[in-house]
Amino acid sequence: MQCSCLNKLFKRFLKHLVVDDCLLIYKPSLAKDTTKIKVTGKDQKLSLYPFSSVLKIDNWSGPRYYFRFTDFQSVLTKKVPANTPIDFLGYVVVSYPIEDVDKKDGTKTKRMNLTLKDLHDTKISLTLWENYAIEMSDYMNGKDREDHVVLLVHFGTVNIYQEKVGLTNMFEASRLFMNSDIDEIREFKERYVEKEFSQSSSSKQSCSQVISNVEEQFLNAGDFVFNAFISSIEVEKKVVIVGTVIAISNNKPWYYLACNHCKKQIEERSQLVEKEDGSFDVLDQNIIECSNGDCEAVDITPIHRYKIPLRVQDSTGTVSCTLFDYEAIKLFKKTAKQLLDVYTKVDSSIEGGFQALPDEFDTLINRKFAFQIKVSSYNIANQSENYGISMLSSDDDILSALEKKWKINEVDQSESNVQSLSDSVSNVKFISKESQSVIGDNVTPEHVDVADHGQSKLENVKRNLQEVYDVDAVDSSSSKRPNIPGDVEIKDAIKFDLITPKLEK
Repeated sequence: MQCSCLNKLFKRFLKHLVVDDCLLIYKPSLAKDTTKIKVTGKDQKLSLYPFSSVLKIDNWSGPRYYFRFTDFQSVLTKKVPANTPIDFLGYVVVSYPIEDVDKKDGTKTKRMNLTLKDLHDTKISLTLWENYAIEMSDYMNGKDREDHVVLLVHFGTVNIYQEKVGLTNMFEASRLFMNSDIDEIREFKERYVEKEFSQSSSSKQSCSQVISNVEEQFLNAGDFVFNAFISSIEVEKKVVIVGTVIAISNNKPWYYLACNHCKKQIEERSQLVEKEDGSFDVLDQNIIECSNGDCEAVDITPIHRYKIPLRVQDSTGTVSCTLFDYEAIKLFKKTAKQLLDVYTKVDSSIEGGFQALPDEFDTLINRKFAFQIKVSSYNIANQSENYGISMLSSDDDILSALEKKWKINEVDQSESNVQSLSDSVSNVKFISKESQSVIGDNVTPEHVDVADHGQSKLENVKRNLQEVYDVDAVDSSSSKRPNIPGDVEIKDAIKFDLITPKLEK
């Protein structure tokens, strides 16, 4: 139960109010708990008043702590209302950098985000504030911490922020136990580690990960590549690229309806009911299903999430990348739903599209970023050159450090001076009228077969080759790429300009 004390009596009892001490309280009063958020969930509280007395004792024989754990699935499916006090226990999958954020009153505070996972592999986000964020950050970045971190939060709460369900601390009432010598933590860790080791031969794969800061994440990345070489990667991995956003496609939706549990896209299908005459009627309300076959969500609540299709260019080429919810919210300071509430003029010809993209997207055009992108098994198997963005940064210090570490500017100059005619011609992508719906001064080319376009289309090549090369006219032939890789058939010949490198004087 909660216990309160009148301010005028507080000094009298202060010496007895020590965390983890056991107290024998004589003659407390029982009062109604009128606070908005009740830490213990009870409507009554104890009250220390003039006739009360408090005595410390050492012969307590009951349990030291009393936890009432709530499972992550119940939280994610909104079976537990927001601001409900709960206890929860989970494995720290990853902890993100502690950061300064602005409070509503204009002051600064500390915030730290983590991802927890339970024994059923259900993941959930946890946000810690102020002293709790500092305590957790110090522990995770400590030199002596264990590889496997289990976190128990006593008196935490459910939080819904920007349509996302998660967990957080309850003001100053919460307690954090990180790998503490508590039966519940020991049992959980043993079961979790045993389960992880049985599924993986590498113990490192199951260790709690720490991301100290964005700069460290980029500079410690093992692989940096230029755009032209991404498609040659043959194994799943995350790589870093540095490029400029030159366009945002307007012929693809920039958001999607996601499952509130697993973040995968949801699908709606009509409900049919059979009438007495054997015919069927379509009910007004559709059935919502998650496209993820492994999702165990029962009560699915659709959530609008970002899926912004970008075109990113460096000195070697242009690739398609998709900017998702977490990084997009940090850039625009708004959720996809908040933008939708402003831009309500829907273009009915394109599902999820708009006649004009939100003005907020203009801030991305012609900006240089460092991107961490994921080359997935789908990209490799299907030769798909559309990559998901895991993280991005436009910080000048990070860009400068990356350019220095990987000698990007030196390689840029070298690459631009040694391109052969075959490399330059075969990688040119042309633009059809249908693919020119983009944001930005530079039009983003779609992948279109050379044989389908005449000489006039060469004027639309995104990169102005005449600025880089001396040009002479020459005849060449075009090969149209069929559906079967490797089976190339020579088609109609068209004229190309011979491009030869300019010599520096």
